[in-house]
Amino acid sequence: MRRPAPALSADLAQMNRLIDGYQTTTLVYAALGLGLPEHMGAAPCTAQALARATGAPPERLFRLLRALAAIGVCEELPDASFALSAAGQQLRADSGSGLREKAILAVEHYWPAWAAFEHCVTREQTAFAAAFGMTPWEYRRDHPRLGEAFNTWLAAETRANCASVVAAIDVARTSRVADIGGGNGGLLRALLLAHPHLSGVLFDQPHVIRQAAASFGEEFGSHRVQFAGGDFFAQVPVQAELYLLKSVVHDWDDADAVRILRNCRAAMPAHARLALIERVLPERAVQAPATIMVDAQMMAITGGRERGLGEFERLLRHGGLALRGVTHTAAGFAIIEALAP
Repeated sequence: MRRPAPALSADLAQMNRLIDGYQTTTLVYAALGLGLPEHMGAAPCTAQALARATGAPPERLFRLLRALAAIGVCEELPDASFALSAAGQQLRADSGSGLREKAILAVEHYWPAWAAFEHCVTREQTAFAAAFGMTPWEYRRDHPRLGEAFNTWLAAETRANCASVVAAIDVARTSRVADIGGGNGGLLRALLLAHPHLSGVLFDQPHVIRQAAASFGEEFGSHRVQFAGGDFFAQVPVQAELYLLKSVVHDWDDADAVRILRNCRAAMPAHARLALIERVLPERAVQAPATIMVDAQMMAITGGRERGLGEFERLLRHGGLALRGVTHTAAGFAIIEALAP
């Protein structure tokens, strides 16, 4: 019997890197727990100085710093001091990248669910529900610190994608926009800044809206932005000419997504438009691997999914809407516009 040929060393190395991914995530999380990005700042530091600042034993902290240097979070200098790398600087609270919060969410919020990923493949329950016994929205509501981390990360992601999305949204003949499920209002804020003639309303869960209104409302005043808290599965009590749903329907299965769309349709005045801002599944995974990984995240955490254009068209039709057109953006999102037939 012929033995299979040994795997190429490059294949072994690749698989080893994939399997060892948990180590890099945990090292970053440990660095954040000790406050290293803030303690290190912009100047090189010795392990001894950082040990005094953190209270950690110098020898063990030195080993952590070398491990962080090995993965590119910091640099080990010839004099045995350490400096944050350009990538490591993104973990600072003042970087605005949201990556600090993403690392915290990865370990505290998502890790237990991903450890149970097989559960969501073999059963009709999310891995998150299997791990925590509730939905991620309920968990973040009950754990405000993680809820704040999630909103901070989401705001940073929205900022990173906003320019191309805002540029692709046609608001020339629109005066009022509704951001449905808009979180802290990052997209709506960007639209209002780009188009002074617009006013808007932000709609989300009441506890999310309270947080958004505390800061976002002060920037524009009530004449340009209003806030509405509620449940889009019950109703969408918002009047506008353009309804935006960014990364909303991907959180839900088809039945729930249709419920949201129907409630939006019921609120829409004549001639109003609705735009889904979502990633679109490619024909093959290699064409958009990031979108495929988001789809896996949805299966594990929310029970939702990414969809192809044909699936979006069917959702809209069942929601009482007709596809008008699709605009692709440089950020990897598509603006899928619909009208009442």
